[in-house]
Order: sequence, then structure tokens, then C-alpha cells
Amino acid sequence: MSSRKKGRGAAKKSKYKDEHISDDEEFIQTFDVGEKLRSKDFPRFFIKEIKGSELTVEYFQRKGFSLPLFIREKTGLQINLPPSDFSVSDVRSMVGSKRLIEVMNCATQQNSEMSMKEWEDFFTDPERPDAKLNVLSLEFSRTKLDAHVSAPRVVRQIDWVDNVWPRHLKEDQDDATNAMNKMKYPKVQKYCLMSVAGCYTDFHIDFGGSSVWYHILWGQKVFWLIPPTDANLKAYEEWTLSGKQTDVFFGDIVEKCGRVVVDQGNTLLIPSGWIHAVYTPSDSLVFGGNFLHSYSIEKQLRVAEIEELTKVPHKFRFPYFTELQWYALDKYTYALLGRSHLQVDDEILIRLFGEKFVREEFRRKLEHNHLTPQELYGLKAIVMFIHALPVTRKNVPALIGDPVSLIKDVRTIVETHRQDDPEKAVTGKPLLYWTGIKQEKSWSIKAKNKARRDAKVEKEDKKAERIPCKACEGCVVKECGKCQRCTSYPRKTCEKRRCEQPVLSLLTTCDVCGLDGWFAETSMTLIDRPIETNNLMECSACQEVTHPSCHTDYGVEGEISEITPNSWFCPKCMKFNPPTEEQLAAKIRKTTDTKAEFVVRGRSNQSKSELRTQLAEKIMSASAKPIKHPSHVFRPPPLMTKTEEVFEKVKKEGRKGLIMEMTVMLPVFKYLTTTEIIACGLVCKTWHRISLDPSLWHTVDLTGKKMSSNLLCVTVQKQPIGLILDWSNIGKRHLNWLLPRIPQTKELSLAGLEFNSTVSSINTCNSPMLQVLNLSNVSNLTDNALHKLLTTPRDSRPGLLDKKSRLKNLKKFVLNGTEISDVSLRYITQYLPQLNTLTISGCWKLTDAGLAQLGAADSTTVETLNNIDFSNCREITNSGISHLRRCVNLMRIDASNTKVKNDSLAKFVQGSRHKLKVYGFVVDRKTSSRKGRKS
Repeated sequence: MSSRKKGRGAAKKSKYKDEHISDDEEFIQTFDVGEKLRSKDFPRFFIKEIKGSELTVEYFQRKGFSLPLFIREKTGLQINLPPSDFSVSDVRSMVGSKRLIEVMNCATQQNSEMSMKEWEDFFTDPERPDAKLNVLSLEFSRTKLDAHVSAPRVVRQIDWVDNVWPRHLKEDQDDATNAMNKMKYPKVQKYCLMSVAGCYTDFHIDFGGSSVWYHILWGQKVFWLIPPTDANLKAYEEWTLSGKQTDVFFGDIVEKCGRVVVDQGNTLLIPSGWIHAVYTPSDSLVFGGNFLHSYSIEKQLRVAEIEELTKVPHKFRFPYFTELQWYALDKYTYALLGRSHLQVDDEILIRLFGEKFVREEFRRKLEHNHLTPQELYGLKAIVMFIHALPVTRKNVPALIGDPVSLIKDVRTIVETHRQDDPEKAVTGKPLLYWTGIKQEKSWSIKAKNKARRDAKVEKEDKKAERIPCKACEGCVVKECGKCQRCTSYPRKTCEKRRCEQPVLSLLTTCDVCGLDGWFAETSMTLIDRPIETNNLMECSACQEVTHPSCHTDYGVEGEISEITPNSWFCPKCMKFNPPTEEQLAAKIRKTTDTKAEFVVRGRSNQSKSELRTQLAEKIMSASAKPIKHPSHVFRPPPLMTKTEEVFEKVKKEGRKGLIMEMTVMLPVFKYLTTTEIIACGLVCKTWHRISLDPSLWHTVDLTGKKMSSNLLCVTVQKQPIGLILDWSNIGKRHLNWLLPRIPQTKELSLAGLEFNSTVSSINTCNSPMLQVLNLSNVSNLTDNALHKLLTTPRDSRPGLLDKKSRLKNLKKFVLNGTEISDVSLRYITQYLPQLNTLTISGCWKLTDAGLAQLGAADSTTVETLNNIDFSNCREITNSGISHLRRCVNLMRIDASNTKVKNDSLAKFVQGSRHKLKVYGFVVDRKTSSRKGRKS
């Protein structure tokens, strides 16, 4: 039996498959995970360790959720879990033997399906094959296991799925699988993770920017954690699209990466947007879940936008993400204004909000509940997020009958609560909950006790300890040996040695997260702590010491002192208690002490050269020094363009060849292909300098090439006007990365590619405004595909005002050998108002009716079209030529290998106002007899 299982397990090993990698290439991880485990480059950064009893709603209201939280024991979490001897066999018995689960092979990072019975056999086999299989997505809600596991109490209190999504939809869910067609709510709250020793999950962000909780029932996990700063998110996007995940450990390329070991009985909460990787040293069974909440709304929406830009498949995104945003807005309007926009019957209304007297009592007791800054700015971010979505993707839930009124109510809330006090928002009670469901009676008691406690405790005027910087002039001066402090006993510090810029002590910690200025615990001794890299800031007004990243976003920036290190006026004080001008002047250097700042504000239609000229005039008029003009320009030297000058220079230097002269070699290089120019640039420094000339990179030709990250990077660096990718192996992932980075490109050729897997990706708001597009011999390019390509992009981005097709400026369109029909020509007349050249040679479905669309009275091509090639279109006859007579600017027609006769072409020439002539089956302008005509 064991041998049979081993053979079956070995048969399940699969190769890494990708559209850009051939079937005989293995997915090989070049870096050593064991080395990363032993490395000292990843200390226990960013981790905030707290007790389970400290993890409350009040904690999130006061400090937010910006750092990973580590809880050593589950005491106080009020979490429900099976006993520690709970096994994989017990999981199988509770979710069912036939339940299909996705199993990730860590050697390939690819998923495959397996039944729960097969997984149990593999996991419990003492002689199991050496395959690193990992179960990460077993969501077991609505199974027998559901009753044995519940999330920590604070997660249940703030989870939007529990407190925002209409509760009756969740209660009506009866299917235990994750099939979207049977899912009535976002089914992401309870996951069982089963991993064999040695499994590694590469760096990733949880879907929809959701936060996540993990509890290790048995086994061990190692997490690498990276904060979601703008720089880190940009690096993550580039790393993801580079295709080098197997070669580069992402933690090595960011500024700081933390590592934490989570053992049996430990619990870890990871905030929204954190980039993390996971390693399993020993067989483990873990319970966890994902949740969206009100204290990271902006970060959740930011991750959702990144998923949209990187084209993450919908099956790997947070289900019903946009609908959940709508329901969150509605829940806030009910909690703050007492009215809901849900259109449900009376029975469901009672289930959600309680009996009529309960609802009336709730409205009667309604008062001005203060919002935390995270909630206030999060509501504004949701409205902007929904506004930026295309109409077809706003996903307004069917239960919300009047979304416009809902948005107006949210704007009223934002306007009313913009001056809310963050301290009064700390109530210890969640703002969002279903009034129709029995809640905890202790909430009101705790809120009253907290109010009494806060009234008794007065704020202490604490000031952080500061130490000498050991770098300023006062610290390095020698002792005089004569002053009273030098001659006293015991001897004291000399009066001359007084630090001018004292810095915070190394033992100072953040008042929010409790970590030091290097995001580590003060007890960690193996951390390098240079004073100049301390991230802590002390507020000069409230004396609060925090990391800027830990501080709540109040919509204003803090004013950093230019005199005292690690000192500022925090955003909270700048908003609610702004300092006076005298206080600011004492901390901020006046502009007279520094170099004057020159600013030029121009119009949107002004060129950069005009703005530079204005700036130069400002600088020169403000300077009292006379301007010294150079005697001659010497950088860069003028290029010799005359042959005589080059010959004289070579003769004078005693050289025999001309192959090192740019004037001679540059015209030669213009005859080379793109790959040949790259190869010549590797010969020597002189040829490399010649190969960088912009005139060589007007068009980048990668016909038939195998795409690599190096070729894509070179293409972006050169910013070509024309880009040819004919018959290459470029895929949608490559184009999604490339197109937003080449906004200067006007001409694009994708001949010979496949529409669904590649070409369809140019219908995006990030595509450049093309003028020439070649889609010859593109497979699966049908009428529907062309319509999808020419219509408004389905995606959007903030600040995008013009949401029309990015191909609206197209002047030349080549569709040779495609499957388009007459319907496509109608689409072309509708969506391409500037088209003047159309090439549709070899399109066998086209008939005279298609040409009639081009010559219709209401089509734009009547005025703009001047060149058309429909050669090898066998169904086009003389009638088609008669339709084209309405195109008044048409000056060239190629009707070779069609049913068109010379007589109809001659009649077209006679009726044209241009000087045209028939050459065989081609109509073109008359040429001079001297020049003749090229065949």
C-alpha cells in the first residue's frame, strides 16, 4: 500500500507551466530558504507583542492597526479552538472525505485539486513522497468544523462580513463549498491550513488588502514581514511582474524586512497590505481567517487597485469586495444618521434591525458619535473608489435601491464629522453592529467605567530623555581644563562641551506600538542602531513620541523641526491645536538662513523649456553676483558632420580606420536590427556610445524574439515611437507591465499573436495613445473581439477624466488575415474618427456590405479615409467600389485578387477630384514619367 501511495504522490508532481515558458522548463528556486532562516539580516522587526486581554476594540480605536500583533498565549482572546491533539483525520471527518481542496505544490508554486481523503492519505503516510504540498484555502464555514472554531473576539466585533454584510444573507448560506454561484456572502472567515515540513509560500499580499489572523494549533511557522510603504509596494509590483521570483528573495531588495517565529499556541494578526512570506519548519495545522474592517479602509482600497493594475484573476480576489463597500456606507448612515437604504421586507428588517420599538429607541438615543480619523478618511476613500469605477463595474447591490441618496448621506456624514475629536472616538464599543441581534451588555458598562477612569487620570507632562549626539561641534570640542566644572570634584562635563542637537535615547519607544526607533524591541541586542536612522519623532507640543507611520492620518502633515533632531509638531496637534507662528519659528529655520526657494507656476499648455526660462530669469534677477558667461561650449563637443573634418582628424591622430568615428558608423548602425545594435554596443565603449544615439531607437523591432525581463527593460529605457512585437512569445502579463511605461509610443505591431492571451490587454486605460496599430494574422480576432478592443476600457484610474477608447487617435489600422466581417467595419467607423489608412487584405468574411459601411453618409471615414487595401478579399465586387465613391479624400485602393473589374476602378478615377490613375487593380496618384513607378 505504501508503494502505491508513493507512486500516486509522485505522479501528482507537476511542472511549472506558464505561457512564456516551454513545457520542458522546470520551476527552480535558486535562493536557499534555509539560508534566509539562518541569516541575521532579518531580525524581529515590526512585531508588537501584547497580551490577549489587551487586544480590544478600544485598542484599535486608539492606536489603529498598522503593525503585526503577536500574542503568545490565547488567554484573553476569547477564541474557540479544537484541542491540541486535533488531527488531519479529524478535519477530514468534519468537512467530508469527498470535499475537493486546492493543494499548492511548493516546488512549482502551482495549485492542483485533491479530495480530502487523498490529502489525509498523503499527510498521514509515514513513507509519503518528498513532495512539499500545502493546503492554504480550505474554507470550512457551514461544515461540522465551523462550530469548533471561532475568530478572536475583537475580530468578530470589527469584521465587516459579520457587522456590515446583511446578516440574513449569511444565515441563508447552506452550501459548504466556495463556489461563487452558490456563495451568498464573502466566505473567507474561517480557513484551515495544513502544511508538511519544508513548505514555503513566497511573498504575497492577502486579497483585497484584508487583514488576517493565524493561530498555530500544532507545528511551527516562520513569517517574513515587510510594511506596505509606497516604495515597498512599487518594488513588490516590479518584482511580481519581472518573472524573477525564483531568483530573487524579495526581502533582500527592500530596506527592512522582519522575521518572526510562531510556535504552537501562538496567535499572529497581520494588518492590511503587509507583504509576507511563510515557511513551515515542521508539519503544522493552523486556523485563521481574513477580514476587512474600518481601521484600514484606505490601505484595503489601495491593494484592490494594485490587484486591478496587475490583472489578478477574479478567483483570487476578495469576493464581493465592491458590494461590501456599499454595505459599509449604508451601515455608517444607519449608525450615525439613523436611516438605512436597504430595501427588504418586514421580516428581514426585524432580523437585521429589531422590532419597530427597538429601531425607534435606537433613533431616539442617537447622538453625535465621534469617528476615528481612519474611519472618516476611509469613508471619503470609499466614495472616491466607487466614483472612479466604470459604470458597468460599480456593482451596486440589489438591496440598495437608491445609491445616489446613500452617497449624499455619506457626504453629509463626512462634512458633519470632519472636526471630530479622536479621543472621544475611543469608546471601547464597536460603532457597526446589527441592532436586531442581541449584543453584549458589558459594552455600556465598560464605556461608563472608561469615562470615569479618563476623567480621574490627568495627562502627565512627560518628556522623552535625550542624549548627546556626539557629532556636533559642542560634542567634539576639547575640554578647557580651567572652568569651574573642569576643576570641581568630582569632575563634571566642561561648560564648552554642550550638545547643540541632543537626540532621543536608544531606549525611547513609540507611545503607539511600543517599539524603538528601528522598529525593534529594546531587549533585542543584535540590532544595529545608528543614531541618524532613528525613526521616532517627539512632538514639541504634546510630547508624544511616535513613528510617523504609526500616527493616525489626520489629513495634514506634521511640521518637522530643522533645528532639533527627531522633533516635530505632530499631525494631531497641527489639526486640533496648531502652534503659533512664534512656536513654529523657534523650531523651523527661517528661509533667510537658507538658500532662497524659487518656484515657477505655469499653465498646463506651457512647454518645459518656457518654464525653465522663467525659472532661470528669476534666479538671475535675485542674484547680486555678475553673470560669468563661458568662453565656449565644451560639453558635449560638437559632432563633426563633414567628411573632410573627420578625415583630417583621423589623419592627424595617425589612425588608419574610420570604424571608431560616430559620423561614419552612425549611418551604418541605422541599417541594423534592434538585437544587432544591442550586440554592437557590447563591442567597445565607443560603439556603446554610438549605440545609445536616440535616432537608432525610433523603432524597436523584437520580431520573433523570446521575451525576457532584460528586453522589456531596454524597451522602456529607450521609449521608442514604434514597437514591433510580431510573432514573439510576449504574453498578457508582459504587455500589462510594458504598456503603462511607454507613453510616448505611437506605433505598435502585434502581428501573429493570439487575441485572448495577449492582444486583449491593450484595451486598458494605461495603454499609450496609439496612431498606428498592426493586428495582422492575430488569431481569434473576431467581431466581438474587435468591439471589445475599440470600446471604453473596463478599468479606470484616479484622475482619469477622458474615459473613451485609448485607440480613438488611430490613423492607420492593419487587420490583414483576421476573422473580422462586415460588422467590424461598422465598429471602425463608430470608434475611429481619425482613421485615414485601413488595410484589411485577406479578410475572407468581408463583402460589399462592409465597404458600404465605410461609405455611409453618417460615417467619419467619408471625410478621413484616403487609403484602403482589401486585396485577396474574394467576396468584394464592383458594387463595393461604388460605395467608396462617397469617400471624397480616398486616393489609393488596392483591389488585387478580388472580383472587382478594371471598368469599375476606371469609373472611380473619373469621378474623383484627385489626379488618380489605375495601375492593374490598384488605384493610386499619377507619378512623374521620369521617376517611373515601383512595381
